[in-house]
Amino acid sequence: MKYSKCIRLIISIVILTACTGCWDYMEYESIALVHAIGIDIDKNGEFLLSCEIIRTQKQDKGGGESKEVILGKGKTMLEAFSNLQTMVSEELFLGYAAAVIISEDAAKQQLKNIIDYLFITPSIRESVFLVFTKEKPEKILNMSVGKTGLLIGEAFKDFFKVTSRVGVSFPIRLREFNKMLMTEGVEPIAPLIKTNRDGDEKLQLSDMVVFKGYNLVGVLNGNESKGLARIVNKNIQEILPVSITVPDTGASVAAVFRLQEDKLKIKIKTGHKVPEVFISTKVNATMLQFGGNTGAITQEILNACEKDLEGKVEKELEATITKAQKEFKSDFLGIGLNFYQQHRKEWRGKFKPEWDEVFPEVPFHVDVKIRILNSGTKVIPLSEQ
Repeated sequence: MKYSKCIRLIISIVILTACTGCWDYMEYESIALVHAIGIDIDKNGEFLLSCEIIRTQKQDKGGGESKEVILGKGKTMLEAFSNLQTMVSEELFLGYAAAVIISEDAAKQQLKNIIDYLFITPSIRESVFLVFTKEKPEKILNMSVGKTGLLIGEAFKDFFKVTSRVGVSFPIRLREFNKMLMTEGVEPIAPLIKTNRDGDEKLQLSDMVVFKGYNLVGVLNGNESKGLARIVNKNIQEILPVSITVPDTGASVAAVFRLQEDKLKIKIKTGHKVPEVFISTKVNATMLQFGGNTGAITQEILNACEKDLEGKVEKELEATITKAQKEFKSDFLGIGLNFYQQHRKEWRGKFKPEWDEVFPEVPFHVDVKIRILNSGTKVIPLSEQ
């Protein structure tokens, strides 16, 4: 009988536990969905927090949803968010946020506090895109994207589909940024968003922001970002033009190629005062366009095109390496991490403590090989069609 009572008690507890509801459950119409977050700082050092929100509550007889951008201010991130919440009657729900846009001023002054707040706030997903800007995040959130006025937070997904493919910029999520901050031998990077002022103002996602620890040290331009994308093994499909002179005839040839299937390797060689870095990459190229008065494309022409393409890719890589070593003095290329993975004993025993001083002096050797895939195809120049 005694055991029977204990069993019944245990079963009752299990059933009661299973029947409980979600402690943080909220009705859909009682929340405001945050799709993007902007973080800035004013001249007094206070945080300016802006949110792109969708109100799910019925606004009129027709019902429906409405979009707006709200702005809160505070001495801390938590205070700014609390003040933001007082401006809407619905509960602000951060679980839908797709992107966080941080201003350059905020990054330079309060990046550690910002990242700490974002990472420890459970309702903000670690998968949100982290993006930086030299402009006001609130202004960017108020802009419309495309003919349909696409939400800024949602637009980043479409932006990165294109920019990642061509290499001028690629996505960095909150968890990736935090991992780079915590990992030895690599410095953080993140994409930059700006407005294109040529004619109508439009958003442009291009270039990469470079850090050294929590310090913002500079920006890579489009070509340098392509070099970075190759070094960190992003699968880019760069389109490059070629203009050459045929060796025998002296005729001019213009062509356009798509570069893809980049297979880059980094090898660290030790044994000297400073290690040496050997970067080698093999890239496939496909011809998209051809112009000239040479008739059918010969192997000689293809060889000349390959050499021209190799020179262009080599310059991109070297420009990125120079920025890392000489201007920014930041190992955002992850050479230290590769060193650790290939020579752990030497890294830990000698180079890790002095890597900031060693890295700018490390010799780099770059080798680029490009192969044109459609070499057997005869292409009739446009002038002869």
